[in-house]
Amino acid sequence: MTLRSILALSFTSEQIHKKYGIDPAPALARNGINPDQIDASAVISQADELAVLSDLYVDLRHDPLAAMKLSSTFGIAAYGAFAMMLMSCSTVKEGIELGIKYQELSYLFSRLDFEVSGDQAALVLHPYHVPEELHRFIIDRDVAGTFQFLSMMQTMLGQQKMQKLISVPYPEPFEADFYRDTFACPVEFGTDVARFVFDAALLDQPLPNANPTALSLYQQQCDELLKQRRQPETNNLSDRVKKYLGMFREGYPSINECADTFSTSERSFRRQLKEEGTTFQQLLESVRSEKACRLLDTTEDSIEVIAGKLGYTEAAAFIRAFKKWHSMTPAQYRKRES
Repeated sequence: MTLRSILALSFTSEQIHKKYGIDPAPALARNGINPDQIDASAVISQADELAVLSDLYVDLRHDPLAAMKLSSTFGIAAYGAFAMMLMSCSTVKEGIELGIKYQELSYLFSRLDFEVSGDQAALVLHPYHVPEELHRFIIDRDVAGTFQFLSMMQTMLGQQKMQKLISVPYPEPFEADFYRDTFACPVEFGTDVARFVFDAALLDQPLPNANPTALSLYQQQCDELLKQRRQPETNNLSDRVKKYLGMFREGYPSINECADTFSTSERSFRRQLKEEGTTFQQLLESVRSEKACRLLDTTEDSIEVIAGKLGYTEAAAFIRAFKKWHSMTPAQYRKRES
């Protein structure tokens, strides 16, 4: 996860306030963000943005289509130099290739890929591993946002309909017809990735705003933005990984899934954590230890229930782990002040 502009979160917060009457300030404040101090130059890590969205989602759960409705109003201007670079490309294919190369400047919580098979091409979104309760919300956010971006390109090309099929990676919901009406094309659910399928012939279509000089200028700006936003990443990866893991309940991502979410290889991920004097397993155990103490202190849940909330299949495994962390059993920890 790299740093990126806070504009997407700011816009989402404003739309939540406007459409649902929910004040986003408390959720922002809980995550160290003063809404009055947000400006166009402010940046945020994907982990922090996800934490805020997790807080905001608590008040949006009554509307399963919230992410679709919010993302449908997202403007192209918020993408800044990234969008201008893509619009300045000579062809659709060049725009897609640069979009993938500079995808860290997008607002996706997915890894963007591209594939061509015969006369069909597809943009592919590989969703990051997020807490289960956020799974549909985040996928809808990415899919609807990508659809908006493709619709802009579709308008530029004078195409009536660009997508032939859209795949959504979760089981078909009760509101499936809303997706089909919104996207105006067949939509299939239950796939392993999100996919936007279109005619491969469109790849060679020239873009009307192609400008090599402007493209070079915007690409330089994008290079500089990536340089600025990647630089701080090596300083506190462990803190951000810990915050990311802290959002999960019951199941936790594997090291490979975590590395993928942080846009790096597992080998590089391990190396960066080692340089900071820790490991993925140590961070995971720290998160579990802190959450275990909090649950023992603030709930009357049984040891078995707490074990399940921490991702343990057996209470015995949790008890052994807790004893290693605190030199006492969970039951002894609960009785320490009684």
